[in-house]
Formats: sequence, structure tokens, C-alpha cells
Amino acid sequence: MNKLFIDDRAIVLIKDELAKESASAIRIFTVGGGCCSRFQIAPVNKSLAGDVTYKMGGITVHIEKEIAENTGLIWIKFHEQKGLLIEFE
Repeated sequence: MNKLFIDDRAIVLIKDELAKESASAIRIFTVGGGCCSRFQIAPVNKSLAGDVTYKMGGITVHIEKEIAENTGLIWIKFHEQKGLLIEFE
């Protein structure tokens, strides 16, 4: 992965959630398997082995190794009705 972008509204929401959870970072990872895999964001206090770590807008983001290796760009955006969205390119 070459780039991570987080829009300003998402940064505010993430910082608020991290404070509520007493967490120091967020982690992006996959859950499930096969045809039912999906991406998830969760507050965490440490990375897992192999995670790729980025800092942006005062937020630490740990990204699962497989995701980081197979994407060129990750956008974390805030959508008024849907909340946080993750887009990959």
C-alpha cells in the first residue's frame, strides 16, 4: 500500500471513539473467510505481528499485512447515513 487518506470528518469521529474506548489506535482487518470476507475497523492499543502502521491526522492506523500488500490506496471517509466507510484502490 502506498497511501492512506482519512477525511477530516472521519478523523474527528475516530478521535472521539478512541477517547471513549481508551484506545490508542485503530486497526483495519478482514473477518470471515471465503466469499463472506469483510473489512472491519476496531479500536486497539497495539498492532498485531505483520501489521503495517501509519500515522495521519493525529491517528495511528494499523493495517493487516495482507490488506496493505494488496492495495495501493485506502480512503477512510465519513458518510452521514452510513458512518465510516473504507474504500480501496
